[in-house]
Amino acid sequence: MDESSSNSVGRETRQSQPAPEPSPTEVVQDSRDEHTVEALIDELRQRTSELEQANRELRRVSHYRSLFLARMSHELRTPLTSILGFSEILLDQEQLTDTQRRFCQKVQDSGLQLQASLNQLVDLSRIEAGQTEVFFQEFSLRETLRESFTAVARMAQKQQVKIDGELGPDISTIVSDQGKLRQVLFNFIAWAVSRSPADEAVKVTAATDGAAQILITISDNGEPVQEIEHVFDPPEANSPREANINELGLIIGRRLLDLIDGTVVLQNREPVGLEMTIRLPARPLKG
Repeated sequence: MDESSSNSVGRETRQSQPAPEPSPTEVVQDSRDEHTVEALIDELRQRTSELEQANRELRRVSHYRSLFLARMSHELRTPLTSILGFSEILLDQEQLTDTQRRFCQKVQDSGLQLQASLNQLVDLSRIEAGQTEVFFQEFSLRETLRESFTAVARMAQKQQVKIDGELGPDISTIVSDQGKLRQVLFNFIAWAVSRSPADEAVKVTAATDGAAQILITISDNGEPVQEIEHVFDPPEANSPREANINELGLIIGRRLLDLIDGTVVLQNREPVGLEMTIRLPARPLKG
């Protein structure tokens, strides 16, 4: 037999040799790995099932909350409208004594505050439930700003705070949701008024930042805000801090601003005061 034949027979002999049997330790390790994978798959399925059940429960709770707020809104608005209407009639009477007029004014002010709180709760519920629709249209931003000044004028007068508006000559029309922008402006200006000391002024300026952006700045002379990065976060259920009506309006205003592609930045001023800068697209960013 020549050398090449010998090498060929050697290779065939090596190739035909059976693979070595796994050791008992390797068999046990493979079995453990299989059990571990199966356990992880079972745990993942269980977690997925629990998550789906929790989501169903959240949707159910959200549905009942919306129903409750809708019913509460209906049940409270009817008598509240009557209270406000009759208090207005009484205040128009000239023969009221000073004490009677003061009491009627107190009834009206409390009714208006309750009405505003009710509206804020319903608005926040609709936003969280995704039931808020956006209607874009072209309208006068200058006129909308003036309407916002008028809407908050009574509150400012009661706080003895003046509202100074400076609208740039290039402020004209904008394509956005007028109702939501009006509410955003009212909520933000009302919050600035509520923070301001008596005999101070809230300054509102509006100007264009190029052809596509509009800047609205609201400045007050209140105390600096602590933890300014959490101003727009609703307080937790176990938090000792409770949001008042103006802070709740601020949270709602931020949510509404997101819907119309706007942004807002807060910055403390030195030595006192706060500045809110609202940035809006002159035309909608989305089709």
